[in-house]
Amino acid sequence: MFGGRLGVPELVIVFLLFGVPTIAAWWKIFVKAGHPGALSLTRLIPGVGFFVLLWFAFSEWPIEKNLAAAPSPTTGSTGPR
Repeated sequence: MFGGRLGVPELVIVFLLFGVPTIAAWWKIFVKAGHPGALSLTRLIPGVGFFVLLWFAFSEWPIEKNLAAAPSPTTGSTGPR
């Protein structure tokens, strides 16, 4: 169909179909975890996105810190539930 090669227009279409929704989904995930959504843009840099994913998976998320510091709804004390 393309003579065995993809040109710039085809690559732009592939990026729009797969890259944009992926970045948007990662943006939403980072924001829900309490991190800046712009970290999702690291997925565009080969290799860097993988290490950011590892950091994200194994680090303590800001939302976890906020939940640990919030008062318990039953006792009013702070700390892990």
